[in-house]
Amino acid sequence: MFEAKLTQGSLLKKILDAIKDLVPSANWECSSTGVSVQAMDSSHVSLVSISLSSEGFDPFRCDRNIILGMETASLSKILKCASNDDSITVRAEESTDTVSFIFESPNQERVCDYNMKLLDIDSEHLGIPEQEY
Repeated sequence: MFEAKLTQGSLLKKILDAIKDLVPSANWECSSTGVSVQAMDSSHVSLVSISLSSEGFDPFRCDRNIILGMETASLSKILKCASNDDSITVRAEESTDTVSFIFESPNQERVCDYNMKLLDIDSEHLGIPEQEY
């Protein structure tokens, strides 16, 4: 099982707004160290690499490594339903092909639950060399 809660949900909204027009779909690789995304645009010119450490989530649980293939435009539309001060919980079971997003207002007056079907995206992880400037 994978479960991660961002108390500042606006961070995830900003990340998706930044990449949704560039990358149509991406694999979100979840492990015990955190969540990482690496995707290339359709013309293979730009590479997007995002790494979110497990310390940034509260709580964070990842029993086994899991890959969540999601369409960024659809995910962005779902995240627009969350207010900027909402917390966002992402939850996925290993045996299902869906991921759920739970939005909670700070005073927990409002709780919204959205499910999204996962995609099977064929991709390979590219090594990005360290560069000093």
